[in-house]
Amino acid sequence: MINTQPVLCHLNLATGFRGGERQTYLLMDRLSNQGWQQKLIVRKAGKLAQLSESIANLRIIEVGLNPLQHLGHFTNVDIIHLHESRTFLTLYLSGHLRQTPYVLTRRVQRKPMKNWLNKAIYSKANAIVTLSDAIGRVVNESLGTNLNYNVIPSAKTGFNFNDDDVQSIRSKLKGDFVVGHIGALDDSHKGQLQIIETARRLCDSHPQISFVLVGQGRDFELFKKLTAFLDNISLVGQVENLGSYLKAFDIFLFPSRHEGLGSILLDALDFGLPIIATDVGGIPEIIESDVNGFLVKPDAVDDICENILGFYTDRTLMKQMKQTNIEKSQSYTVGSMTDEYVQIYQGILKNNEQKN
Repeated sequence: MINTQPVLCHLNLATGFRGGERQTYLLMDRLSNQGWQQKLIVRKAGKLAQLSESIANLRIIEVGLNPLQHLGHFTNVDIIHLHESRTFLTLYLSGHLRQTPYVLTRRVQRKPMKNWLNKAIYSKANAIVTLSDAIGRVVNESLGTNLNYNVIPSAKTGFNFNDDDVQSIRSKLKGDFVVGHIGALDDSHKGQLQIIETARRLCDSHPQISFVLVGQGRDFELFKKLTAFLDNISLVGQVENLGSYLKAFDIFLFPSRHEGLGSILLDALDFGLPIIATDVGGIPEIIESDVNGFLVKPDAVDDICENILGFYTDRTLMKQMKQTNIEKSQSYTVGSMTDEYVQIYQGILKNNEQKN
């Protein structure tokens, strides 16, 4: 509990609800439990706004697309926290770039554009947080800067599951070994065409292995067409019971083409799932080959197949990695993530007090 009751203003203007929005929600919820007074500027009628209504001491301001609509909402706040880049123009136009201290969290690996706005926002931030060291390196390389950044990984969600749901999920699948994936259906990012090709190759030789893709996205209709004649792969769309699906999986396959960290990997660790993932971005900061999973190069479908079959035939290895991942997941709690952010917030507040 803090005594001065400073006001922390979060900005997240994402249109959907993906890993970054889930992490924003988890952070705000834990900060509320610690007594922080908070404000959230968020996209109107979005899932983040709806979920956040349950958080105490949080004022929610729903806004539209026009950044000029947001300008009056930064008054009487002590720290601003930018959770994604759509908020940059809003902050700049508000004039608070030089007035109110702000924290910037970068969650994605893709290169930020080298333009005046990005350089201004990054260079004047009181603290830059990245989910992985890989993201921080990309930011500096892209902007031609040498900015200091704090690496604070995402937190596992702590999903619950229902045993009846788990049995129902598995009963609808062909075979007795489930290779699972959760992510936005966008091959340019998450690489799901590799999963479909893997399923095609193993369909006849190993009919007991089934594949499940959970999520929605721009490639959903394409994937439906490509999997129409495969009986060993299921596209289940967006679901609310992610914990039950994680519990139903035997291993987790995550062949991203680029990835800042991949917060769903932390949930897979929490459920003790051995993981096969691509060696890109921040993923190697979580997954170590032959220790808690296997890393492969993008589009190395032969290696993906080999590792799946390795797990299928070696249940002792799976058991060892299950225990390793459950233990490793304890390093990625909401509490530990929040504590690291609180240290940053309190450091900024202390510096401001000394200046004033």
